[in-house]
Amino acid sequence: MGKVVTYANNKLQCFSQIKLDNGERVLISIATTQTPSVKVMKLAFLGLWPIQTVWEYNPTMAGGYDAYVRKMIAMFQDPLADEPKHPLDILRDRLLPCRSIAEVRESLFQAERNVSS
Repeated sequence: MGKVVTYANNKLQCFSQIKLDNGERVLISIATTQTPSVKVMKLAFLGLWPIQTVWEYNPTMAGGYDAYVRKMIAMFQDPLADEPKHPLDILRDRLLPCRSIAEVRESLFQAERNVSS
């Protein structure tokens, strides 16, 4: 299981860095102002620099802001949960079991495909 290296979820920042089992690192970044989006990036040099976008989702890709919110909820919220969790926490929990960047990418694309079908 991977481990959380950094985590911030406040008014100014919403991100988490995860070190995967194989040593690779990913950064989950959620932007809410101006253009809302979610990005998962591969990091290099001890997690200091993003070098590749592994997965991204935004209103343009979803077909508008309302579709973005609806599809993000459908992709990641547990419909049986008593209380909804923050998207950062859901994504963190989803990616922690991944052992590699390839598994991260497949997990996120699978969630996206499930909503599209």
